[in-house]
Amino acid sequence: MTTGHRNAVAAPRIAAGVMAGLLLLSVAATYFAFTGGVKDAVDPPTWVTLQSDRSGLVMQPGALVKIHGVEVGTVDAVHQVTGGAVVELRLEKAAAQSIPENVEARIAATTIFGSKFVTLTEPANPSSVPISSGAIIDSSSVTVEVNTVFQTLTQVLAAVEPDKLNSTLTSLATAVRGRGNDLGLSIDETSALLAAVEPRVPTLQREIAAGATVTETLADAAPDLLTNLENLTTTGRTLVDKAGTLDAVLLGVIGMADVGNAVLSENAAAISSTVHELKPTTELLEQYSPEFTCFLQGADRARVGAEEVSGGNGRTMLLNSTILFGIPPYTYESDLPRVAASGGPRCGALPMVPNDAVPTPYVVADTGSNPFRAGNTGPVFSPSSILDFLPGGLATPAGTR
Repeated sequence: MTTGHRNAVAAPRIAAGVMAGLLLLSVAATYFAFTGGVKDAVDPPTWVTLQSDRSGLVMQPGALVKIHGVEVGTVDAVHQVTGGAVVELRLEKAAAQSIPENVEARIAATTIFGSKFVTLTEPANPSSVPISSGAIIDSSSVTVEVNTVFQTLTQVLAAVEPDKLNSTLTSLATAVRGRGNDLGLSIDETSALLAAVEPRVPTLQREIAAGATVTETLADAAPDLLTNLENLTTTGRTLVDKAGTLDAVLLGVIGMADVGNAVLSENAAAISSTVHELKPTTELLEQYSPEFTCFLQGADRARVGAEEVSGGNGRTMLLNSTILFGIPPYTYESDLPRVAASGGPRCGALPMVPNDAVPTPYVVADTGSNPFRAGNTGPVFSPSSILDFLPGGLATPAGTR
C-alpha cells in the first residue's frame, strides 16, 4: 500500500477520535456544571457539619440552608449514625463570611408532612469570627413530624387501655357536667391567688435559700445536738432516781417561802422605809468609796513600818501609848459632829506617803470640830484639861470654839 493511500485512510480515523474526545469533554463539563464541580473549583464552598439527634423524615441532599430566611447553602449529604444523624452542609463562601462561628441551627419544616430544611440562627452574643470549613454545630431541635405524633400516640394507647380510658373520660365528663360556673369561679380564684403570690416569689426564693443555709447549719450541729440529748437523758435518769430527794427539797423551799412571805408581808413597810433611808448613806459611801481602798492600803503599809519599829512579828506588836499634847480638848457644844463636809473623795499621797510629805496636809472640812484650830505646832500645857479628868469635873463647858 502506498503512502498516499495510507494517509487517506488515517484521516477519517483521526477526525473520529477528535470528535469522540470533544463529546466526552462536553459530557464531563455538563456533569460538573450540574453537580457544582466547576463552581467548587473556582469558588470553594465552606463545609460545615451539623449534628442532631435525628434528621427527620424528609431530609435529603439538596435541601436548603437558610439564615434570616435567605438561602446561604444546601445539604450535601445525610448520614445516619448511632444515637442521631450527621448532616453535611455546603455553605456559599461569600455568605459564610457573615455567619458567626457560634451560630445555632435547627432542622425545620413548613408542615409535619413537608420536606425539611436547615435554618441557622444567630445567638444573643454572636462571635465576631466568621464560621469556617470543618466547623461542627449542634441542632437545637427538629420539627415534630407525623410519625413522631403517631409513635407517641401508639405508646400512650399501649400503656392505657382504651376501654378504661373511655370509662375514665365518661366519669370525668359526668363529674364536670353542670359545674361550669363553679369551675370557672375556681379558675378565677386560682388566678387571683397566683397573681397575689407572684410578687412574693423573690421573697419565697430568698426564704428557701435561707432555709437551705439553716438546714446545713443544723446538719453540721446535729452531732452536738445528739450529744446534748444523750446528756439530757442521763440528767433525766438522775432526776427520776432522786425524785424523793427533790420532793423533800421542794417541800422545804415551799415551807421557807411561806415563812419568808409571812415575815416580809408583816415587815414590808419597815423594810421599804429602811431601804429608802439607806439610799443617801449608800450614795455617799459610793461617792467616797475610793478613799476606803487608799486608806486600807495606807494603813497596811503603816502596819509594816510600825512592826519594824515596835518589834511586831506579823501576828502581834508592842505599842506604847501616850497623851498627845498640843490639841485643844473637846468642848461642848462647839465640837459636836456635823455632817456638812463636801469636796468629794481625797486620798492625797496615800497609800504611799513619802518622807518629805510628813506631816501630811490636814484638810479642814465642815464636820463640826477642828482639833488643830489653835494652830499649835508643839505640846501645850492646859491645866483646865487635866481638871476635866477629875471626878465630877471642874471645868465649865464652853459654848464657843
